[in-house]
Amino acid sequence: MNYPEEQDEDEFYSNLDMNWIKEFEKTDENYIPFYSENVNEIKVTSLYVDKENNIETIKEEILLLKQENMVTKEELIDVIKKNTFKDKKRYTILSLLKYNIDLETTHVKHYLKSVVPRNFLAVVKNIDNIPLKKTISMFQDLNTLFILFYEKTQPTGSNHQTTKKIYISNNKTKKKQLKVF
Repeated sequence: MNYPEEQDEDEFYSNLDMNWIKEFEKTDENYIPFYSENVNEIKVTSLYVDKENNIETIKEEILLLKQENMVTKEELIDVIKKNTFKDKKRYTILSLLKYNIDLETTHVKHYLKSVVPRNFLAVVKNIDNIPLKKTISMFQDLNTLFILFYEKTQPTGSNHQTTKKIYISNNKTKKKQLKVF
């Protein structure tokens, strides 16, 4: 009588029924889009708003992340600096928003049937590292960083900002008296 220990290893594995593994892999392929994955890139959408509060331009680009699941402070500053000027106009950052779908695989069906929307949009209050949560594979391309730029206004009558110089003599500051009308 031959026991598995006594059989040749190749002969032992050839006698095993491997069909269940192939069947499992075939079935598993249908669920791959629902597995959570690390975020390695994010869409950056820059919206340019003019002085009359009209959206002038929308610019989209893909940012490849140096660190998965994280937009670093340096990457964020680079994107902001790169997009500050548009069509010879200078813009300042008005708002920064992060849209990160962090839905769990087990909640997809419930989310799709739910009447109550789930909010994946968050305001980013500081220019710092922005953490991102893992995202289901099929939703990866929806992760977005929105940057709202507002057209910077120049002082009227001048193309340059001016500052007033104050001269100090004898280590005392002279105060200018205001005239009351």
